[in-house]
Amino acid sequence: MPYGKTRRGVDKRVVRTKKAIRTALFEITETKDISSVTVSELARKAGVNRRTFYTHYASITEIADEIEGELVDAIRGIALNFHDNNFRECVYNVFIKMNDIVSDDFDYYFRHLKMDMQGAFIERIGEIINELAGKIAKSVSNISREKARYAATFVVGGFITSFFEWKSNNDVPLEEAAKIISVAADAGVREIVTAIG
Repeated sequence: MPYGKTRRGVDKRVVRTKKAIRTALFEITETKDISSVTVSELARKAGVNRRTFYTHYASITEIADEIEGELVDAIRGIALNFHDNNFRECVYNVFIKMNDIVSDDFDYYFRHLKMDMQGAFIERIGEIINELAGKIAKSVSNISREKARYAATFVVGGFITSFFEWKSNNDVPLEEAAKIISVAADAGVREIVTAIG
């Protein structure tokens, strides 16, 4: 079940506690590597006891996995909605959603992705690229899956890079940045499909 959700809806206490734990992790990792953070240190910083921590997470790594999963799920929206007639709107909405997810703790997300030593995030993004390539290949009868993979890599890689570039600079409003990226992704896929089809 997603973060803070129960069978009856959102449990506000769970959301508060998990937010406190995650915020504490963000703050601690500003000065030290996540691999050297202890549960005791994290629990103390979050204002919870170790037992409460273990009620919500099995390890510190699980928190990082949960955070990474939220980013991957947002990006997966591009692949899931490719078949829709309005791919541009889909990319726009994913851009806005990504901003909602990382807005409070962008520095943590940015550091986490740069440190992705095990390549887990990249591997998960690779799965999304494969999923999107399959959809592109199905929608364009004369394009191979191999060629479609290049189009998918362009869209997903360009999206991620552009998002983090915009977030680092914040030099144009959110909606304008989302529009630019969505138009570029949509036009890019159309042009690639036409040129290599």
